[in-house]
Amino acid sequence: MSYADIVLINATVINPGSEQSPAQAIAIKHGKIMAVGTSKQILSLVGQSTKKIDIDGRTILPGFIECHAHGVGLGQSFSETNLRRVKSIREIQDKIKEWTKKTSSGCWIVGRGWDQDKLSEHRYPTWKDLDEVSPNHPVLLIRVCGHLGVINSEAMRQAGITKETQPPEGGRIDIDHGTKMPNGILRENALDLVFKVLPERSRENLTETILQASQKMIEEGITTVHWIISSGKELRTLQRLIDQNKLPIRIYAMIPVEYLDNLVELGITTGFGDDRIRIGSVKILADGSLGARTAALKDPYTDSPKTKGMLLYSERQLKKFIEKAHNANLQLAIHAIGDKTIEIILHTLKKILQKNPNLNHRHRLEHASVLNPNLIQEMKEINMIASVQPHFIISDFWVADRLGESRARWTYALKSMFKEGIVMIGGSDAPVEPVSPILGMYAATARKTFPQERLTITEALRLYTSNAAYASFEEDTKGSIEKGKLADLVVLSENPFQTPHEQLKQIKVVMTIVAGKIVYERRPE
Repeated sequence: MSYADIVLINATVINPGSEQSPAQAIAIKHGKIMAVGTSKQILSLVGQSTKKIDIDGRTILPGFIECHAHGVGLGQSFSETNLRRVKSIREIQDKIKEWTKKTSSGCWIVGRGWDQDKLSEHRYPTWKDLDEVSPNHPVLLIRVCGHLGVINSEAMRQAGITKETQPPEGGRIDIDHGTKMPNGILRENALDLVFKVLPERSRENLTETILQASQKMIEEGITTVHWIISSGKELRTLQRLIDQNKLPIRIYAMIPVEYLDNLVELGITTGFGDDRIRIGSVKILADGSLGARTAALKDPYTDSPKTKGMLLYSERQLKKFIEKAHNANLQLAIHAIGDKTIEIILHTLKKILQKNPNLNHRHRLEHASVLNPNLIQEMKEINMIASVQPHFIISDFWVADRLGESRARWTYALKSMFKEGIVMIGGSDAPVEPVSPILGMYAATARKTFPQERLTITEALRLYTSNAAYASFEEDTKGSIEKGKLADLVVLSENPFQTPHEQLKQIKVVMTIVAGKIVYERRPE
């Protein structure tokens, strides 16, 4: 008789969306689920060397799948100046003062997380604000969304930004209307002017950054992450860490469109790799963010009528990217927040699918924020996956002011998409939002604005489990607790189905298991 390597007993084992009664135990062998059943049934698979773990009545779910995260950005956020909670420009200046004391003269100070809508001044900081407290250190402070930043005069000098500097395509350099000089605010691709002069991280620093991000994710119950790659060096480091068995999480790599030609030339398609790391989708950043007013809208922003946002590529260039990736059997993951951008993407894909039909393309709209009933129907028509970040509902408290009530009604329209049968998957856009599926589920089920768009707990769980596995073509190996699937599991302190929506965010991850191995266990309080 074949015995299990590990058994988990005395638990509540739940499969999101399953109508079957919860099981009580799981047997694991060779990193996969051997059996699911009652504790009595599973105990019959216990041999002399089987490890028994009593779950003490807690809830076991499939391991969470984080579908949209900037892994290196998350890791860097632990060492950068955190500006997420600042409430004024003066507080930003105080943070910079603290950091200059710890930073050698001339070295860069990089921070992230500020939101002008939370500042008492209700404006962007400028180079003048930063120079008041740090004229000698180059300073870069990135808005919480990552689509806008402000630099001081020393950073402008090092980046070579002057009155004559032309922004790159898909970028904007803001100008002081009085002096006609750059005011330090850079939008979208204009940030690249600064990124290219930032000191490159050493291999050791990149390794530590990735490990820190991975550790944080497994502490949140995440067993697979759709990891947005920023460079070849990053992908090589991930591969090396996996080969050395140092990375406790599975990677579905989202490759920047800048590497599309390389993928096509090498003949690499979506799915290349193994169950530890595989090539996933081609990531295209088509527009900006609502917070920075750079998401491309069909009509002007309600609170800034002179702008409609911006596309980061021309329509012609977008079509070229989309067609090339689709024809090469590469999944697309297109960042599209504004309704103008979404409409262009959907119309483009519809035409391409007519020429080269592939009903199993599983292309994704990342964020899919500002919708309307027509766009939702078009998404349904071409089987588009919606990759959503529910915690935006909480963070973007200003949506009605920014877009007006009628457009705000169809922003983050999760329930409307669910009713139409659109496959939705969940992520955090970390470090933009907390990398916590539990907080994401809380945001989706307990939302205060437009409550008709609330999801049920079953629907919300599917964003991070079965739907997420489908989005990476891995529904046969993960996303549910079934015999033969990977033993990727999360143990929660409470049963989310028996927890009031408002208390969901208090649930803790007790244990995270990847391939039958405990990679995280919460210490008793």
